[in-house]
Amino acid sequence: MPAEYAVLLKHCLTSGNLLWKEEFYKQVDGMAMGSPVSPIVADIFMEDFEEKALLTAPVNPRFYKRYVDDTFTILPSDKVTAFLNHLNSINSKIQFTMELEANNSLAFLDVLVIRNPNNTIGHTVYRKKNHTNRYLNGESHHHPSQLATVGKSLFQRARGICDRKHLAAELQHVKQVLQDNKLRVPRLRHSDRVKPATVERVPAVLPYVRGVTDKVGYILKRASIKTYYKPPKKISQFLPSVKCNIPLQDAGVYKLDCECGLSYIGQTKRSIKTRVKEHIADVKHRRSGKSAVCEHVQDRPHHYIRFDKPQILAKEHRFLPRMIREAIEIKKTSKFQ
Repeated sequence: MPAEYAVLLKHCLTSGNLLWKEEFYKQVDGMAMGSPVSPIVADIFMEDFEEKALLTAPVNPRFYKRYVDDTFTILPSDKVTAFLNHLNSINSKIQFTMELEANNSLAFLDVLVIRNPNNTIGHTVYRKKNHTNRYLNGESHHHPSQLATVGKSLFQRARGICDRKHLAAELQHVKQVLQDNKLRVPRLRHSDRVKPATVERVPAVLPYVRGVTDKVGYILKRASIKTYYKPPKKISQFLPSVKCNIPLQDAGVYKLDCECGLSYIGQTKRSIKTRVKEHIADVKHRRSGKSAVCEHVQDRPHHYIRFDKPQILAKEHRFLPRMIREAIEIKKTSKFQ
């Protein structure tokens, strides 16, 4: 690996800063979720981890497979606890839990592995007990191709996971689920082979509007352009995000509450956050002549000012409107200045 790549990789792995409640934090261990490099580095780490674990294990598993951080292991029943304790001793920050075989079956991801009476292995689709079997409703405002994909994907999953013994029951379950969700049951075909594309073109992604997008998609299809339909935006997508908002950065009028029920109303031409920090410094250094907040705390030493929850009453950069708004809020509030 070129030295420049190593420097860039180190920068990506050590610059995980985040903002939470107006405080900056740095991730000092692990990988950031959502980072493109995280899955690769995590998989490399797990490969090194399991290599060390298996080489030094007190017992060699008869079967060991891993998918990301889930493992499926077959070993003698009296060695299970010892093997688990060994795995958890490799790295104190990587701790495993285990699920044992019950009723001759064990779930691994979305596969239910079944021990047959003749000691062979069967497999079918696994669903959690709280699975609701709810999917897109067939009467919802989605493009028909999206609705059809639900049934196709469920049938493909059944065929890919189930053995011959359990396939018929799973297909019957899928049919019932599709009917309950008012979805059309796709016709069964003997082959799921995907036909190779004859012309490779850039696909089109269109927002689905019933009666409009269908016609556009038909025209594009005639030009060998594959069309993908996305559902219309949800209400939540139109609402502003509240994640990592940075309040108190503007000038304006603010309020500080005391646990006694009284409040302090103030205004500042700088950021409210800066002014609150000055109040905290005044209380800390007992500058009673500079702050009514400090005087209140000195007169009542057991009172607690909620510096952690200042309230913005108005954002205003203009001097006169800000002073007027402060006077109005002072008149309305039980104050201690």
